[in-house]
Amino acid sequence: MELVIGALAALFGLALVVGMTVRAVRAPRGQRARAAFGPLMGAGETYQELHTGQKGLQDSVIESIQESEVRPSRTDGDDR
Repeated sequence: MELVIGALAALFGLALVVGMTVRAVRAPRGQRARAAFGPLMGAGETYQELHTGQKGLQDSVIESIQESEVRPSRTDGDDR
């Protein structure tokens, strides 16, 4: 039984490495690290959201941008 669990864990790790390698090779030059590690970082952020109950960084940034578009800043009227 322990051998089966070890083999499944190794197979899962191998699948992650192969998937990240394929994403890195297919990504455009200059974005390879982001393309390869993006899904892993997204999974980490989702885990953190579920664990802490707070919004993740991406959701916070999107909300901040939406608020700044709705509410004009102090310098928006100075374009005259």
